[in-house]
Amino acid sequence: MPRSTPANRSVEADFRALHNQVAELGDQLGALLSKAKQEGGAAAEAELGLLQEKLNTLLADAKDKGQEAWNKVEDTVRERPGTSLVTAFAAGAILAGLLLRR
Repeated sequence: MPRSTPANRSVEADFRALHNQVAELGDQLGALLSKAKQEGGAAAEAELGLLQEKLNTLLADAKDKGQEAWNKVEDTVRERPGTSLVTAFAAGAILAGLLLRR
């Protein structure tokens, strides 16, 4: 089993924070779209533009964090190929067991 390192916990915390931010933006976007439908107008469109910019920034951050996580996984596999192989096999076996029980 892979050990939980400070770097892994940091990446997980970053992903959780990013997920929460995206969810919050989704809620704001939904409220804004409702407001735009009811009131219309330039103010709602301006707010929508700002939210779209925020969402694009968050998506770019998510892409960067995902690439960082992928690089860490690659480094771990290079450093400990045996452990990585056993871990991948165990995860596959568990997943297969869960899928076959259904």
